[in-house]
Amino acid sequence: MKRVISILFALLIIAVCVIPAAAVDYGCNVDTVSGAVYLENLDTGAVVYEKNSTTQMYPASTTKIMTYVITAENVTDFDNTMVEIKEDVITGLDPESTVMGLSSHIGEQVSVRDLLYGLMLPSGNDAALVLADYVGSGIPHFVEMMNAKAAELGCTGTHFMNPHGLYDADHYTTAHDMALIAKHARTLNSFMEITSTVYYTPAGFETLHNTNYMLDQSFEGGAYYYPYTKGIKTGYLDEAGKCLVTTAEKDGFTYLCVCLGANYSYAEDVNYAMKDTANLYNWAYENLGTQTVYGPSDTVTTVPVKYVWGDKTVTAVPEKEVFALLPNSFNKDLIVVDINCKDVVEAPVKKGDVLGTVSVRYDDMDLGTTNVVAAQDIERDGLNYTLSKIGEFIKTHIVLVLIIVVVLILLIILLVAASSARRRRKARAARARNRGTAGRHSR
Repeated sequence: MKRVISILFALLIIAVCVIPAAAVDYGCNVDTVSGAVYLENLDTGAVVYEKNSTTQMYPASTTKIMTYVITAENVTDFDNTMVEIKEDVITGLDPESTVMGLSSHIGEQVSVRDLLYGLMLPSGNDAALVLADYVGSGIPHFVEMMNAKAAELGCTGTHFMNPHGLYDADHYTTAHDMALIAKHARTLNSFMEITSTVYYTPAGFETLHNTNYMLDQSFEGGAYYYPYTKGIKTGYLDEAGKCLVTTAEKDGFTYLCVCLGANYSYAEDVNYAMKDTANLYNWAYENLGTQTVYGPSDTVTTVPVKYVWGDKTVTAVPEKEVFALLPNSFNKDLIVVDINCKDVVEAPVKKGDVLGTVSVRYDDMDLGTTNVVAAQDIERDGLNYTLSKIGEFIKTHIVLVLIIVVVLILLIILLVAASSARRRRKARAARARNRGTAGRHSR
């Protein structure tokens, strides 16, 4: 039983540490069409599937996730911040470019909120330009802000050239980087609300329709509909293929999926980025789950305690209940646990004191380390402590003790010798006095 518990404990790091990409093979058997894929469980940080996730790809309109980020971080009031629609800002867009229809509102004031809906639902390139010009006091500076934010978020394979994602050879990202950007965007004002909306009608505009058909049960009879989808953004260019960033929430678990570079033809007219995403979500929810693998009542090891009577030990347990994301049929034989606790601890011990760490490996891959703590209080025995300290001092300072003992012996010898000498002198003096007294009496 102890061996089984020890094996299960190895998986605790999955829940309490950020797991490196592809640290564990979760056995995904989905045959994805997209050129680059990244699937992460947001509850644990576990990356459960990757495919070319650090390969640079054209992001197309998924770029607008970053456009939203920069806007939301620089505008606090979406409803009352009004932006003038300037003709020179949106002039030059391809007539077939996806837009929200701002060309019919030149000179008018439109709220940032309506522009964000126009940015994210129909993927309005006109909205992207207007927001970038307003927030960045010019589009070039806004693009600089995008690149600075990407670097701040830890993106290493991303470079933006515009706020809308239209083709530029120097405009690229990776599936991993796009996941970093999307995870940050999810924390911002109204992001998930806006990107999960299917239809929205700004005042004075025609109704906007979200191009993420995984949200829309009515589009083509629900061909792409996935009921647990939340947000986020689609993208398409001939050079980029179909792109999609989404999240899904089901049974208490949330996943983030990024698919870039799914081949598309107008003749076939199938959005394989959406198909890949739905298939990956189905696989994850059917094959992965979390369970409590270790808790405060489970013993990791026991540690001997000093300064108490008898052979007393303290129980070492995890700091708190631990959950791990696991394949339903994970291979227990590949789990290795390295317990690194103190050889002995000194009383008093308080419940919760850190006693050491546990390092976990799965299939020769390092998953991380967590603390183990004392499960109970153990008081110090005063007499045992005093005697032990004396013994420890003698043991660790044996040369000094020997010198002190020798010095004491010498002092004793000298004192005894001095005492003996004084007694002899007194005896001689007494004899001398006695002789003198006897001489006087004889005369």
